[in-house]
Amino acid sequence: MKHIFMMAALLVYLSACTPGQRPDEEAAITLTDIQGNKVVLNKPAEKIVCLFDPMMDAIYMLQMQHKLVGIPAETYSDKELFTPFSLIDERIRDKRLAIPGSNETANLESIIALKPDLVIAKHMSAGSIRSLREMGIAVYLASSEKYSQVLKELEDIGQLTGAGERAAELAAYTRQQFDAMQSAAAAVPEKDRKKTYFTWAHGRIYATTGRNSMMNDCLEFAGVRNVCTAPVDQPDINAETLISWNPDMIVMWNDPADLFYAKKELSRVTAVEKKAIFNLMPMFFYNPHTLKSLTAAVRIRGWATGQTTEASLEAVREMILKYYGPTTGNQLITLL
Repeated sequence: MKHIFMMAALLVYLSACTPGQRPDEEAAITLTDIQGNKVVLNKPAEKIVCLFDPMMDAIYMLQMQHKLVGIPAETYSDKELFTPFSLIDERIRDKRLAIPGSNETANLESIIALKPDLVIAKHMSAGSIRSLREMGIAVYLASSEKYSQVLKELEDIGQLTGAGERAAELAAYTRQQFDAMQSAAAAVPEKDRKKTYFTWAHGRIYATTGRNSMMNDCLEFAGVRNVCTAPVDQPDINAETLISWNPDMIVMWNDPADLFYAKKELSRVTAVEKKAIFNLMPMFFYNPHTLKSLTAAVRIRGWATGQTTEASLEAVREMILKYYGPTTGNQLITLL
């Protein structure tokens, strides 16, 4: 009972001092997130809790990381996130930034204690959203499942943080690059496109990507043909299906190619037989739920066309410098 009274007192206190938009104030920023929720701020957010790592990545690209007061718990527990982010932010290196939730869950009490004016998440219950909004804390839900969503969400976060010009610049650059890749891919006859199989990490070699996915977008921009035609995001298949598809090339998500070479039943698959198995790693540089879907497409195109590793990596380095700026970008590319 004492805990309930303390929580109620905290809610009353924060409702009086949180710098979010009030019903009687004129909204300076109003937009709708990908899930249809109206997001309102009377000025750009100054204190942000971000519980979805692709959106945290976008905040670093927008050079607004100084506004972060809370980050996803995965940032500390997942080496693929901790290593690069600890390199560019000493608060993460020293684990000084609060972790009031994750991509899947949010600790409402911990969020409130940080007194943010904006919370960015992937999932949050309607009740939690309503409670935060009643205290003047805006909530933005993101998805980052498709290329168009990634660009919209970047531009939305640009508006919400006061980095609209930077967001527009990065979005324009990304669109220009993808348009160029799309034109090049369109010039390749369907019969000449390498049949490509994509597989996710952690030994899940039979977990692939369907046509309704960001990684499928990457494959199309790279000018290759996804052998999986299922209209879903991440379908599971079996060895017989993979053998029947007989891909020319396999792209793996941060796993060793030996996972395929060790399976005798797959030895006659063209990609296995010709050792045309490639790996997108470190994963941070090729996250398809961020603007770095572009770098993933560049590497896949390089493998499909026989480009040298150094040439495709140089293109990736240039993009990382563009996305993060010279200071942060130069720190990050030491990991490539």
